[in-house]
Amino acid sequence: MEAAIATAAEKLGVEACVIQKKNLNQTGDEFPFGQKAVSEARACWHKAEELYDVAKLRQEVEAFNTANILYKKGLALMPVCFGISFTNTSMNQARALVHVYYDGSVRVSTGAVEMGQGVNTKMLQVAAQTLSVSPAKVRVQTTSTNRIANTSPSAASATADLNGKAVQLACQAIVQRLKEVAAQVLQASEAAIELRDEQVLLNGQETDLDWKKLVTAAFLKRVSLSEHSHYATPDVYFDKTTEKGHPFAYHVYGTAITTVTVDCLRGTYQVDAVRVVHDFGLSMNPAVDRGQIEGGIVQGIGWMTLEELLYDTAGRLRSNTLSTYKIPDIYSVPKEIAIEPLQTEQDNLAIFRSKAVGEPPFMYGIGTYFALRNAIKAFNPTSPIAFDAPMTPEKVLLGLYPQAATGTQQVHEQQNLRHVAAS
Repeated sequence: MEAAIATAAEKLGVEACVIQKKNLNQTGDEFPFGQKAVSEARACWHKAEELYDVAKLRQEVEAFNTANILYKKGLALMPVCFGISFTNTSMNQARALVHVYYDGSVRVSTGAVEMGQGVNTKMLQVAAQTLSVSPAKVRVQTTSTNRIANTSPSAASATADLNGKAVQLACQAIVQRLKEVAAQVLQASEAAIELRDEQVLLNGQETDLDWKKLVTAAFLKRVSLSEHSHYATPDVYFDKTTEKGHPFAYHVYGTAITTVTVDCLRGTYQVDAVRVVHDFGLSMNPAVDRGQIEGGIVQGIGWMTLEELLYDTAGRLRSNTLSTYKIPDIYSVPKEIAIEPLQTEQDNLAIFRSKAVGEPPFMYGIGTYFALRNAIKAFNPTSPIAFDAPMTPEKVLLGLYPQAATGTQQVHEQQNLRHVAAS
């Protein structure tokens, strides 16, 4: 669709962002599959325009291009709308097991697999916040199907939501039992009891009961301090026969502004900056979320610029190792990554009204592709460069000098034939 927008923009003689902006969805708009949007698309776009001063950035790019012959800059905007949930509805479920020990410590088990995305940190936060205890009292156990069975994959940016909701339900059940015990000990009504910062409050006032005393009292009264909970995302469904339904719990929105510089002699390039306004929701952990967004941006840049699948004439994959299939490294990272959250407090089906930050930022990498394409067009306005990702330096060079493409293609065909003959 971005390629279609770029083509239309070129034919109409306008910037692609004009068409993008006019077609951003709004709350109440219906997706092709029938779900109604609850949209932050326009809010992200407008905030990005104002915060990063897109008009000034565009002027700087034009001034640079006017002053330089062999280096050209390109700029592109990339709006994102990303649905969060497994589109296979049955996978939108999770379980959690929470134990509170009579010394006051807490152990949490879920089906979430920690692979560096910070999900264990968030599970710990959910337990600590719901139980109103210090995070130091909570430990997240290793993931094991001996404790949590029938787990959904740790994928689709839904892991924290699904497992976090399950942890929350388990902790809420334990809190309810503890309130009942506190009401008995203090000879008060449950409605007057509150747990806050490891203290038991009665009508808002501290009492002699603290977390450890309360847990001990519950243990002595033989009240269960363990809970195994199950969470299934409500109201998600999809009819594959009609391709209609409500497959996503919510959508994540954002806008990225990418600027690049191309060496028009060599075809090499660098990503100067990716400036983003991202729909965090109410972030549970801004440090973790920023790390996820930065990683997603760089991975998306790699996807759009480096990760090329090459096949020979016999159909065999030649880029099948890390020596031939290039993934982004430190040299692929933009000089600047700026991330501004769009803080919202709308109710959604995510944990604590946060929003997923794992996969959606990956799509910002598409903006790098179009920024490079715009830089090529700045050098050679008549370049017939095709829409063919990834935008490798070789493709950039052939886009800058399309007259060389025919000879290069012949060389490639000869090399492929030699590969086949050697095999």
